[in-house]
Amino acid sequence: MKKLIVASITPFDGQDQINEQAVKQLWDRNLAEGADGFFIGGSSGECFLLSERERIHTYELGAQYLDRAEIFAHVGAIRTAEAVTYAKEARALGIQNIAATPPFYFGFSAKEVANYYYDIASAAGAPVLYYNIPSSTHRELDPANPEIRELLKSGAIGAVKHTNLNLYQMERIRNVNPQIKCYGGFENCMVAFLAFGCDGFIGSNFDFMLPQYRKVMELYLDRQDDEARRLQAECNSILDVVLKNGLCASLKYIAGKQGIDAGNVRRPMLPLNEAQKAEIDVALAEHLEIQ
Repeated sequence: MKKLIVASITPFDGQDQINEQAVKQLWDRNLAEGADGFFIGGSSGECFLLSERERIHTYELGAQYLDRAEIFAHVGAIRTAEAVTYAKEARALGIQNIAATPPFYFGFSAKEVANYYYDIASAAGAPVLYYNIPSSTHRELDPANPEIRELLKSGAIGAVKHTNLNLYQMERIRNVNPQIKCYGGFENCMVAFLAFGCDGFIGSNFDFMLPQYRKVMELYLDRQDDEARRLQAECNSILDVVLKNGLCASLKYIAGKQGIDAGNVRRPMLPLNEAQKAEIDVALAEHLEIQ
């Protein structure tokens, strides 16, 4: 079975606090739409704009859904001790899946990055999902590097969220260790990721467009390739507009149009202006029939 995991947004209320009611409203709807689980505190959740207490609180909310969904807690940080703290908190709440971006900004060596993951896995008592998003971290996951190759073979990494269009790299990761699960992180290339044998997807746009992407996957797995590509293109026409106007702000605006008050993004990100909202409205009406 290929899993569809929603990379969740973090709704805020009018006082810029986490809106628990909106979080649960969104998750309940996603589960009704067929979501297999939630990736909490990732990029679309504005992870690095949350305080330490807020990040842990999102895990607390996620733990309330453990009987209904697979929960992934993103614990990535620049400082190993901080990531370890988040991992311990999430595991204490019963969350099994721990995910982390590699540390960034300081240009850490491959050995330093590997040790960061060894430390998190040791603290969590479980393998870690390597959140591979080089467009944001400016670090490539290089399976040819001896330190990274050993990390992938060690058992400290159990899965990869491959938010990277380099599918050859995903194949090479699996070549190093066939036991590692690989989740596509770019739903705009769902058909291509499926062709390379990914284990499922962790997607931001599942927040509002999960049924459409589930249909793409079902069509492809049913060998209806042409129809899968047609629906993929339809979804991508919406995604083009979402990415053009800012992913997080667009997702929150669309959630509002679907009846879930997700509030605004955290500064320095900016909310959408009226022209941007109008452009998204046109795309939703044309491709998703949302008025």
